[in-house]
Parts: sequence; structure tokens; C-alpha cells
Amino acid sequence: MGAGTENVPPFIGAQLSHLLSHSRLTLKIDQLWSSDKYNSGLIDRFTLLIPYCLDFIKWDIIFDAESPNVAPDVIFGPEDEHFHPFHMSPPSVEPNNNNNNSSLLSDWNYKDPKCLLNFIQFLRDQYVLYQAKRVGEVDDDRLKFEISTIVSREGLEMHMCSFVDKSEEVKFAVPLLDMNINKMVSGCPWRQSQKIYLQVVYPVGRKYMSAPSAPRLKLVSSSELKALYSIDDVKLPPWLNGMCLADIFQI
Repeated sequence: MGAGTENVPPFIGAQLSHLLSHSRLTLKIDQLWSSDKYNSGLIDRFTLLIPYCLDFIKWDIIFDAESPNVAPDVIFGPEDEHFHPFHMSPPSVEPNNNNNNSSLLSDWNYKDPKCLLNFIQFLRDQYVLYQAKRVGEVDDDRLKFEISTIVSREGLEMHMCSFVDKSEEVKFAVPLLDMNINKMVSGCPWRQSQKIYLQVVYPVGRKYMSAPSAPRLKLVSSSELKALYSIDDVKLPPWLNGMCLADIFQI
């Protein structure tokens, strides 16, 4: 896990090591610290950087070094104060049928190194649903139409961005190329699946605007893939009046 982890209790270290080495995403540790305000005791909490929508979300993972049988608390970002993952259900699941989800906490076993990995994967999956719900509630007819043209694309992620000094925006991360890039590279060194995405930043329209603003488009790939194949010189077509996102994927 790197330097500065010698004071991490073994039961936390095992969970964290398994999380970082087996996650389907490239997770990062931003900082580690102790529940002791003087930071002189055992390190039992850390900030986790989780890839989402071509950016990172920060969650604080709070263990108790003296209570290994207790699942960690998670502190989400201040912009996600309404994110309540255990009070959400996928559309195909009955709202009260959350026994399996709750067992992630009630059946916590510090001796099982997969517990933290399963917990974080569940929270992120719920976060995808939460952000999709937030975006779906935006009162913008053009945005709703754009979503309807791409919502069926597998792996689509969206994020509602609110600002103090400017209008809201919705970000989309749309996977491109329906192929396994890893299998195309001889002796593939990558553990995570490599993809190329279309990043779309869509301004949320105001009712008084005569015409919707054009979205900002950009191709994005992982740093590992970029080292092999640069997409920086790939030119996207200009956004013309009357276009929609579905047109981009047909060009």
C-alpha cells in the first residue's frame, strides 16, 4: 500500500490491500489518518478516491481500530448529502427488499478480506443510480430528450454538477467501441478493462433561453491506453444546430 502504512492495524490493512488489488476500477488512497486527534495512534481511517464519470469522487472510510467486528462508516462528499444508498433499490427490486444489501453491514467479517471490496462496489453501484435519478429530475426538455437517445448504452454514467457562480451542468461519460481493447493488445499488461469515452458536458437550459447551448465534447481514455494510442489528435465533428448526441455516434 505504500509508505506511511506501518501503523495500519492488520485487519484494516488486509481489507485495504484486497480492495486496491482486486477492484475492477483503479482506486487511489488520498490520505490516511488516525482517530486520535494528535494522529499518534493506529491509523484506522482513510480517504478513498473512486473513479466516476471520468473524474473522482472522495469518500472517507472510517474504521474503529478497537472494534474490528464493526463495519466502517462512510462519509460522502458535501454535495451528496441526499445520497442514502441503503434506502435505494434498483428498479427491478421491491423497495423493501433490501435484506441482501443490509447484510453487507450486519454480516461484516473482518477476517474476510472481500468485505470492504463488496461494500465499496455496492456503494458505487448505488451512486450511479442516485446520480441518474438526480439528472432525470432536471426540468430541461432538451436534456431529457438527449438522455433518451443514449440511455441504452452500456456503461453510461452521468453526474449532476451544481455551482454557486454559474448554471448547472450535467456530465456524461459514454463508452465507445463495442470491443475488448485489452484482448487486442499482445501480452496485455492491464488488469482493468481499457476504454475510450466520449465526455459530454451539457449546460442545463433556462426557460428564458431562445436556443439550447451546445454541449462540450471531448474524447477521453485512461492514461495506460493513452501511452499506447493517443486520441488527442482525433477531431470530433462540430456541433451544429439541430444535432443531438445520437448523431455523434452515427458519424
